[in-house]
Amino acid sequence: MKASFISSRNVALLVAAGLLVGTGTAVADETATAVVVTKPLNDYQVARAAYKTALETYIANRKSSQAQFKAAMDAYGVARKAHVAARKNIFDASKTAGALAKSAHDAAIAAATTDAAKKAANTSFKSALASARTARDSAIASLGAAPVAPAKPVLGQRPTPPTKPVKATKS
Repeated sequence: MKASFISSRNVALLVAAGLLVGTGTAVADETATAVVVTKPLNDYQVARAAYKTALETYIANRKSSQAQFKAAMDAYGVARKAHVAARKNIFDASKTAGALAKSAHDAAIAAATTDAAKKAANTSFKSALASARTARDSAIASLGAAPVAPAKPVLGQRPTPPTKPVKATKS
């Protein structure tokens, strides 16, 4: 008679083996952790750590300098636009005063019949233009100087990384 593979003895052995294998990993977990011995740092590792801190400081300084420069440029842009708009209003008022003086001059010349009346119209026109120029110049002077763009920040030199030590060649 041929023995079957699935017998009660084989099943018992398989169950026992499964239980032993399952508990083996749990027992391995409960072992004490080994103490890791660290080697002392060599010169290159010390220099590399110093380089990393210097690089982080450089990057932080660069970012803060760029943020300050961006804020200064934004403020400059607002001030520049306000200054340009104020100058435009001054020049528009000056052009309007000049146009009014010219239309008054043209009307006076058309109505004048004598040379004296024409000369008086020309004189009044020139004085009106001079007063418009004076008003424009005083308004520009009271406006002040145009805003000056901020200077770009000087970032300095990036830290140089340490050189790796060269391994001795085998001979």
